[in-house]
Amino acid sequence: MNGDSRKLWQLLVIALVLMIGGSVLGSWINSGAGAATVSEVKIFAPNGYVVSAYLYTPDGAAPDNPVPAILASHGLNNQKAYMANTALEFARRGYAVLSMDSTGHGDSNGLNCDQGCGAADALSYLRALPFVDGDNVGLVGMSQGGFRAANAAAHGIPDGYRSIFYMESECTLPGSPDLSPCEGLKNVAFNIGSFTELGGMVLVGTGAQVPTSPVLQPVFGTTEPIVVDRLYGSIADGTARILYQPYEEHAGSTDSRAAIGNAIDWMQQTLEGGSGLPPASQIWPWKLFGTATALIGAILFIFPMGSLLLQTSYFAPLRQSTPPFKGSKGAGWWIGAFLTTAIGPLLYLWVWKGMFFGAWLPPNTLWPQSFTNIYMVWAVVVAVITIVLILANHFILNRKAEATAYNYGLTSDDGKLDWGTIGKSILLAVLTLLPIHLVLAFVTGALKVDFRAWVVALLPMSAVRFQAFLAYLIPFAIYFVPLGILFAGFLRARNGTASLRREMIVNAVVLTLGALVWLLVFYVPLMAGGSQIIAGDPLGALAAGLGGIYYIPLLVLWPLVAFLYTYFFSKTGRIYVGASLVTLFMVWYLAAFGVFDVVP
Repeated sequence: MNGDSRKLWQLLVIALVLMIGGSVLGSWINSGAGAATVSEVKIFAPNGYVVSAYLYTPDGAAPDNPVPAILASHGLNNQKAYMANTALEFARRGYAVLSMDSTGHGDSNGLNCDQGCGAADALSYLRALPFVDGDNVGLVGMSQGGFRAANAAAHGIPDGYRSIFYMESECTLPGSPDLSPCEGLKNVAFNIGSFTELGGMVLVGTGAQVPTSPVLQPVFGTTEPIVVDRLYGSIADGTARILYQPYEEHAGSTDSRAAIGNAIDWMQQTLEGGSGLPPASQIWPWKLFGTATALIGAILFIFPMGSLLLQTSYFAPLRQSTPPFKGSKGAGWWIGAFLTTAIGPLLYLWVWKGMFFGAWLPPNTLWPQSFTNIYMVWAVVVAVITIVLILANHFILNRKAEATAYNYGLTSDDGKLDWGTIGKSILLAVLTLLPIHLVLAFVTGALKVDFRAWVVALLPMSAVRFQAFLAYLIPFAIYFVPLGILFAGFLRARNGTASLRREMIVNAVVLTLGALVWLLVFYVPLMAGGSQIIAGDPLGALAAGLGGIYYIPLLVLWPLVAFLYTYFFSKTGRIYVGASLVTLFMVWYLAAFGVFDVVP
């Protein structure tokens, strides 16, 4: 074994240790640092729906010692693990917690919002557990988990709960003045961040205006601005209302000390039992550290695993020298880099608004996930523009420098397209990513955690999600293959003479900078107490808010994409390994994550 191989094996072992070790730490903290047992349960509803959930059973809970309980429901296009930070904090305070996958999400079957998200069935299951005090149950719903799932549970079993905590949510449908869903609700708390992206959900322009919301004020029985942290009504007779407003935004509430502390505070006020541990005592950040470490290990694993496969006799023919660079230089490079970083962000909001409200491509049996479809349409639109620019650049400029498909990483130096090389590249990518999926499936099944850092989460694929994964591969390849050509043939740093490390960093900056600027332009005014950049357009503002939330993961994913392209192009002299890895990984990420709106 030579020195390079030894280093690759060492890096591979380190990546595995990070994946397993981080998951073990995350799992232990997820149990409340040993204060509870976490198990996965399946709730079989009479109508054929199956709701998957994590059940947190605190130590000491027994039929002769029943404990208070919490039903936790996540937001749109999330899963049960999103509520883990909240769940574990309740569990270590002596509450039983059922954190459910809403229908169409995670491992629950059905479609989004089917059967009230399955929440009433989940509440019935929770109250029937022999160690649960059925008269002391609270509902915690984040975003759609509040106005859809928690509402469905509350109205479906009106005597089955004592209080509700809406985490970045409301009791009406988003943007609706119809208050009928709020009628009859008992002991209601709202936690809405002061710079939430989605102020339009309660008919205000910014989070700071929430106390004057025309849908919240009637719920509080006042025509004056709601006083934050003031208790309205009576807990004893079920009319209590309170508004918490921490300095946070929508998606951040599930990983917020303030929001989680407020949920604990409200349930400690409205439910009996529990240890009384102060809301400020929270350990969930260590879980985040563990699962984020595991995610880093998974990303790191790709590089030594792919490199070691390239050293085998079967894949060794893929190792070719890097072709001479005959792409953009000088001002042309800067123009190309600017277009690469800017086109996607400039089209992002337009596509989000058209897809989310106009449904240019509605979910269907082939492509059944609405949020994945948004990304897919956006990717294809950007891909078409990218292909046009590549062809224009080649025929107008690069052909004069005798650039060919070989210089773009597409063929061998004789100009021939080798389908065997392409097939081997795809196989290598599959074999590189497969061990990560196997480790992740084991971790999720045995330890009840996934690879997660806030809104960036890598999940294992079920059979139905793998089916969706296969359907999305070709549309996303239409985007990722030209992007690989762009970096390999047109935008290599320092005219192809930069070191590998420098080229990886430059490409990551080029791909990510536009997304970063877009997010800064969107979030900085909100964080400063101002309005969205398009506050005058209600639908556009809501699309921008949702789009902002779902743009944040690209700050992690785009550098990875650039690193994979650059690293494996340097190893193989072709774009195919890098493009295959990027396409497979990104589609896996989206298909395993996305909500189903149509049965595939």
